[in-house]
Amino acid sequence: MKNNEDLSRLILEEMKKPTYSPSRTKELARSLGIPKNDYPAFRDFLKSMGGRKLITRGKGNRWALPGNEQRITGRISITRSGSGFLIPDDTTIDDIFIPEEQIGAALNGDHVAVVMEKERGTSLRHYGRVVEVIERGSPRIVAFITKDGKARPEDPKNPYDYEVITEGEEKELPYDHKVILEITCWPGEGGEPAGKVLDILGPSGEPSTEIAAILANFEAPGPFPDEVKEEVRNLVRKLTDEEMAERMDLRDLITCTIDPKTARDFDDALSYQVKEDGTLVVGVHIADVSHFVRPGTELDKESRERSTSIYLPGRVIPMLPEELSNDLCSLRPGEDHLTKTVFIHYSPEGERIKYEIHRSIINSKRRFTYEEVYALITQKEAADNFEEKDILAAVEGLHSLAMKLRKRRLDNGSIELNMPEFQVLMDENDLAVDIALIEHDSSHQLVEEFMLAANVALAEWCKNNGMPVLYRAHEHPSEENVGELAEFLNASGYPFKPPLNRKRLNGVIEKCKGKPEEHSINLAILKSFMRAIYSEDPDIGHFALNFPNYMHFTSPIRRYPDLHLHQMMDAVFSRGADKLPKKLHKLPKEGGAEIVKLGGHTSSMERRAMKIEEAVKDFRRLELLSKQEQREFRAIVTGVRKFGIFVEIENYFVEGMIPRWMLEKKGFSTREEIPSQMKKDHRRHPSHQKPGFHLGQEVKVKITSIDLKARLCEMEFIGTL
Repeated sequence: MKNNEDLSRLILEEMKKPTYSPSRTKELARSLGIPKNDYPAFRDFLKSMGGRKLITRGKGNRWALPGNEQRITGRISITRSGSGFLIPDDTTIDDIFIPEEQIGAALNGDHVAVVMEKERGTSLRHYGRVVEVIERGSPRIVAFITKDGKARPEDPKNPYDYEVITEGEEKELPYDHKVILEITCWPGEGGEPAGKVLDILGPSGEPSTEIAAILANFEAPGPFPDEVKEEVRNLVRKLTDEEMAERMDLRDLITCTIDPKTARDFDDALSYQVKEDGTLVVGVHIADVSHFVRPGTELDKESRERSTSIYLPGRVIPMLPEELSNDLCSLRPGEDHLTKTVFIHYSPEGERIKYEIHRSIINSKRRFTYEEVYALITQKEAADNFEEKDILAAVEGLHSLAMKLRKRRLDNGSIELNMPEFQVLMDENDLAVDIALIEHDSSHQLVEEFMLAANVALAEWCKNNGMPVLYRAHEHPSEENVGELAEFLNASGYPFKPPLNRKRLNGVIEKCKGKPEEHSINLAILKSFMRAIYSEDPDIGHFALNFPNYMHFTSPIRRYPDLHLHQMMDAVFSRGADKLPKKLHKLPKEGGAEIVKLGGHTSSMERRAMKIEEAVKDFRRLELLSKQEQREFRAIVTGVRKFGIFVEIENYFVEGMIPRWMLEKKGFSTREEIPSQMKKDHRRHPSHQKPGFHLGQEVKVKITSIDLKARLCEMEFIGTL
């Protein structure tokens, strides 16, 4: 590597170029031609330049010259409280908080540019300021009809009434019904804001209407196009003799699926064998969706556009038509189905010896639910009464090995947060009736460990062969995020000092287990992490799992990156061979910019799906709460701001905001305090200092109103507990 003076000059010259945009360390190393062996020294040198203030590291760990404002572009999402978040175009950058006073003329969903500002009094907290509205958001919005026949957006940050343009003899629009409005004249463009009604969703406040409104707001996928349906009808179901000869016939192998009770598609199966030398061989068999979804077809284009299935209480918006997900590609027991198989060989102690990857055909011998498997591995009576002893032996062997793999993974520094999951239960009328905890017991862990193992194996194979595919990338948290996390943990009574240390972080997770603050501690840790994305770079690795290379292979029915990987594997299977070669000689044509673009698109669609799922679950929980006669509830403080505190009602997970004036009326302030300073009786504080709040603190609130139309819950603060 060049001497320090030359390298410093080279870096500064690169950053002064008009075409330079803030870059991560690896990107900068590539653009400067730094040899791979010199990369560690180059990385340390950049840090030293940063320490001398010659360069600065901003959002997303990107290096730039100090004083150069980094414009970050993306879509703005404005909350009901008036503040907003930028969802950056660059998926490696976390969402950026934008205070209400910094939003300017932007409306919800606009494509904007922001620059970063520092909050006064701290060197850590940053926020964004909108400096340009690049493009208005979608012209289609959800609105409700007012008494005077205008359309008023349900989004409170679009405070304009729109004239409704009618054509011909259209029927009168019903009052207080929600509609999808296509804006034809934006506010500020001259003339009255106006739009045309495309669809009437139904009466405001009705659950079916509100769910439809949420889906419309996020532009969720609708029915599959006719050309896709036609392709599905014409799919050939039967293999030719030549195609059968290219597959490893595993139909006599004992395989089984393990899924939730309500599952309708089964895309993975497991098998277990013990060799004469004691080697344990686990087969991970994944539905061969790419046999039916060929690149370039209408079916492929549609599934690529959707990128992921969206899971809502009581229903699914699928990536693939039901004929594929629930029939052709579902590994139902007693039926021959096409698969791709990863055989992983282990020592009895759980050390991986080798792996093989095949095209195959299986016939599942049993469909298990998680509950059935859990009973077999924990209840002697259930195991004794289970008649198929060969299948039982396979399940017990899989469980024993999975627990060894899990221990190895956690001992190796994999971070596992304690974030309980809940599902909203629906009745036959599509109404919410209850909330149930989703158990993550050893039956779930059994499946999880082998899916992780298969994903790691494929990631290694693809990297070794230079395959142009998407990896699941999860970067290390930024120094800024780790600093903020340390502030919070120290204030919460859990001493933590940067830099991030996996062992100490896992120690915090273990120490808070079962305590009132457990959820807020785990949530703070999760928020400090970077967002996992799909990337063409295999070397980013997966921080939380602590895997140097990782990708998604095991769910091609519901995730397009998995399906794309399967398609690329098909492209390199040798004709007449059922096994992937260890080394490739010819790579598939697709690569480069196309893979980068696909990674950005699938990451973006995944984020949209997550937002839809969360918005629908939030409404369903609010719907449940609205049916309760009880009005006073225990709640947990989830946020402390100058304007008030955010709390979440226990067992219903409905969040609301208690304004500052209400707290002050009760003798409290909106100052954030550390738990050790809190007193059960706030009157013990000095008369000049009102008590504040801390995350995870238990309080008591009273529900004053629930507005399903606005999807809001208003509550009154009663006191601390």
